[in-house]
Parts: sequence; structure tokens; C-alpha cells
Amino acid sequence: MTKFLNTMKKVFYFGLEPLKARYTYQLSKEWMPATFQPYVAAGRLEFIDVPGEFDPDQQIKVGAVLDAVGRGKFAMSQCSNFLDMINTDQVRTGDVIFLQDYWQPGIEAILYALDLYGIEVKIYAMLHAQSVDEYDFTWPMRKWMRSFELGLDKRMSGIFVGSTIHRDQLRAAGFESPIHVLSLPLHKELTLAKLPWSVDRSIRENKIVFSSRLDKEKNPFFMLAVAEQFLERNTEFVWNVTTSGKSFKSMVPGVVEAMESLAKKQPRFKLLSNLTKEQYYSELSTAKVQFNSSLQDYVSWTVLESTVFGCDVVFPNFRSFPEFIPASRLYRPFVAEDAVQLLEQVTSQPSLEYNFADISDIGRQMEGYIVANDVTEEINVWNELEYCKKLIIFK
Repeated sequence: MTKFLNTMKKVFYFGLEPLKARYTYQLSKEWMPATFQPYVAAGRLEFIDVPGEFDPDQQIKVGAVLDAVGRGKFAMSQCSNFLDMINTDQVRTGDVIFLQDYWQPGIEAILYALDLYGIEVKIYAMLHAQSVDEYDFTWPMRKWMRSFELGLDKRMSGIFVGSTIHRDQLRAAGFESPIHVLSLPLHKELTLAKLPWSVDRSIRENKIVFSSRLDKEKNPFFMLAVAEQFLERNTEFVWNVTTSGKSFKSMVPGVVEAMESLAKKQPRFKLLSNLTKEQYYSELSTAKVQFNSSLQDYVSWTVLESTVFGCDVVFPNFRSFPEFIPASRLYRPFVAEDAVQLLEQVTSQPSLEYNFADISDIGRQMEGYIVANDVTEEINVWNELEYCKKLIIFK
């Protein structure tokens, strides 16, 4: 299964735009460099962060996780910088390209140059979604995007996904390269370190938090219906909707207006914008429940970050969530009354102890292990946790 190399290879890391208000800064500048640090320290590989040009104050004008234009410009500038590295003989056969997102505009220029130069590299990528799920915002793009996705798949040495259902969707769409199910690459210790020391995690307020994007796949109108009913019946609670953006954005017409209308009508429905990571983590550390209404999400950063800070969760019994969230925390999807009743039940009980973040932390370390050791056997951290723990002990 595993082949250890005697020569030091380079891992060229294509991170996402490191926006401090988004998870992309922690992921690309803290968590993933830390993932490969043990192998760097052991002289096994060299980790090179491929730079890109971006606006640190970039707001999402049009787009979902990141701004559509900003994402393209950053990715293509990374590719341009990497082409310079090829041209100056810094890239050699046996090296690795690691794409933090499978959607990397400009990658075709790199593949073209590598072929002409005769350089054989291994390529790995985290595949967050792509056009294989009918609820994802890229689904309408599948007629042109699918050929790109499957073409890049032919060059992949390994793909990392969060959940088993996502792997199965990719297989059904025609993906052939090894797919490793490793949750999302959270670094638990570095996440906990972000919480201000003054926040007392033992004190839980009567507060529900909703932190998902307000886009179609997150089902925001359903969230509004649940929030309104829950607050009417539970007058001691507040419901906080949070965002790191300077203002709330959505690609779904009418969502922001409906949310602002509810906030005016119901003073305990609060809109918190422009939050720093420290402020957001303080919210999670003092709330009782993180509510989620997603139609499409492969694990979800919200569930990982919430449970790291002791916040309980209520999620729909849909798509990837039943793979790891207990049935006692899942409501019938699309049924507002069921969601409200479950919220009332969960908020009246002590929070459960979850190990989602620990499993995800192991999954993150497995990404480094797979890349460093050229692992081709497919791994599923949800089903093979103890096996994964043993592997990363012997990095």
C-alpha cells in the first residue's frame, strides 16, 4: 500500500484566498502548513505555499463561499506563479501539487506545460462539492463543468472528500481516481486557541446560532420559518444569525429582505455581521445550539466548529449528516414543526459530547500521510478511525 521515498520531494500547495474573516485563512495559512510540518521537520519533503494575488478586504459581490471574480483571479495568479517555477526548473518529476480546492482556474495551463516539459508530478485535491449534487450551486453548470471535472480526474493521484455520500456521487458521475473520505481538515488545537481567554465556556445562554451562508443549498427560507416559530413559543430565547461579511449576502432573491423583515418584527431575532473569528467562536462558546437547514453539505464547518466549543447541534436528517450526527439531533427535513420540537428538546437537555472535531483532525493528518507516503489504498476515516490513528503514529 505504501511506498516511502528516499529523496525529498516538494509539495506545492495551492491554498484558497487567505481571508481572515473566512475559514480559508486558517485552512490555508495555519491548518494545512501544520499538517505537513512533521514531514518537513523529518526531512521527508519541502512544503511550498504557491502565492497568489488577492484583496484582503475582498467581499463577496457575486458567489457563494468566495467571490466568483476574486476566486478566479487568485487561482489564476497562483497558476501563473507556478508556471514561472516550472520555467526556472524549480519543479521536477516526483514532486506534488496539492490543490486546496478542486476548482482551480488555470490548472490546464500547468498540465499543458508539465506535459511538454516531461515533468511527472502527483496531484491531490480537496473536492468540496462540484456539480454532482442537485442542491449545490454548481449543479446548473454541470453541462460544461462536468467535462472539466472528469478531465482533471484523469490526472489526479488522490481526491479528498468529507463524506461517503459525496464519494458515491463522484463515482456515479464517472470519477475514477482514488477518493479518500476524511471529513473536513480541521485543526482542533489551533481552532481552540482562537477563543479569547475571557470567554467562560461553562455558561450557556438561551441562544440559538445560525451560521450558514444564505444561499440556495443552505435552505435559508426554511431557517426563517423555524426561527419565527421557535421564538414565538420560547420567549426566553434569542436567535442569532452570524456572518463574517460586512453585510449579509445571498444569491437567492428576497432572502436578505425577509431576514431583515423578521428582525424588525421579532427583536429576539438578531443579525450579527462583520464578526471576527474570535467573536464568532465566542458566540459558539456561549450558545446552546447551532441550527442547520442545509440541503447540501458534506460534513459542514458549522458542526465542527460548534462542537469544538461545546455548542450542541440540530441538523436535518439529510444527505451526509446521518453518517456522523446522532439520530437524536436530526429532524425530518423540510418539516418546520419537527425542527422546532427538536430544538425545544435539545435546549432542555445537557449537551452531548461529540468527537466530530477529533475525527476531522485525524482526517486532516491523514491527508498529509497520504501525500507524503504515496498512499493509493482508499481510506475512510468515519469507518476506519482506529486504523487511521495507527497510521499517523508512524508517519
